[in-house]
Amino acid sequence: MKKKIASIMTKNFIFLCLVIAFISLNSYGQQPPHYTQYLYNMQIVNPAFVGYRAELSMSVLARQQWVGVEGAPTTKTFSLNGRTRRGLGIGTTIVHDKIGLSEITNTNVDASYTIVLSQNSRLAFGLKGGLLFYNNNLFDGITPDTEVYPSTTGSFVNVGFGGLFYTKKFYVGLSVPQLLESPQFYIEDNLNQTSLSTNPNIFLSSGVLFKLSERLLFRPSTMVRYTVNQPSSIDVNASFLYNQILETGISYRYKNSVSGLFTVILNKKYRIGYAYDHRFSVLGGNLSSHEIVFQMDLNFKRNTRWLLFDNCYF
Repeated sequence: MKKKIASIMTKNFIFLCLVIAFISLNSYGQQPPHYTQYLYNMQIVNPAFVGYRAELSMSVLARQQWVGVEGAPTTKTFSLNGRTRRGLGIGTTIVHDKIGLSEITNTNVDASYTIVLSQNSRLAFGLKGGLLFYNNNLFDGITPDTEVYPSTTGSFVNVGFGGLFYTKKFYVGLSVPQLLESPQFYIEDNLNQTSLSTNPNIFLSSGVLFKLSERLLFRPSTMVRYTVNQPSSIDVNASFLYNQILETGISYRYKNSVSGLFTVILNKKYRIGYAYDHRFSVLGGNLSSHEIVFQMDLNFKRNTRWLLFDNCYF
C-alpha cells in the first residue's frame, strides 16, 4: 500500500497541515517549485528559452518559503546558457529543493533551435533532459503512531520540451518540463520504474513591453500552470522599469499569495532582484516567503540569427 512521506514529516499539527498541502501537490502533480521572479528563471520551466536573452546568460536564485516554520520549503536554482551563430542554444540547470525530510536535486541539460520568421520575430523549440536525485530521510521522522521507516535515496530520468515565439516586446511560450513520473514521494521499490506521467504540468507564459515615456516602461506578464485533477496556478505580474536602472512591481498568484518585487539593474547587464510573498492561509500565522535573484546577460554583438537584446527586459 502506498505511503506518503508527508505523514511522517511533522512535529506539530500546524506543520503537518502545511506539509500535507505541499506534498500532495508534488505527489500527484510532480509540481516544480514556485518562483515569484519567474521571468529570470524561465529556462527552468521552458528549455526553448535557452539562448533567448543573450549569448551568455546566467541566473542564480534562492527562495525561503514560510519563514519561521520548521522544515518549510527552501529552493536554490542555477541556470547557464549560451547560443551559437546558427540558432542553436545549449545550457544547464540545477534545482535544489528541500522540504522537511525530503531533499531533491534536479540536474538538466537544455537545448534549443531558433527559426527566423521575420526581421523582428523568432520561433524557438527546446528539449530538456537530465536526472533527478532524491533523499528522503524518513528515519528521523516522527509519526503519530511512533512507527519508524527506513530512509530512501534514488534517482530517475527527467525529460521535457517547450516552444517559444518572441519579438523584442512580446513573448508567448508553452512547455511541459517533466514528462516522466516522479516516484520520490513514495517508499515502494516498484515505483522507481520509469513511466510517463499521467498528470504532467503544462506551463503557458506570456509577457509584453509598453513604452510609457522615454524613461518609463510598463511590463505585464503572466504564467499559467495546468495539471489534470489539480487546481490551476495563475500568476499575474505588473512591473515598471525606470531609466533602465530601477524596477518595481507587484505579483498576484490566484487564491494563493500577493508579492512585492524590487530590482536594480547595473550597466544594462546585471540584475539583482528581491521579492517578498505574503501567502493567504486558512491556518493563520505569517506564511511569508523571501526570494533573491542575480541574473547576468552578456552580448558580444556578433552577427547572428538571434534577436539582439540591448537591455535586460525579459
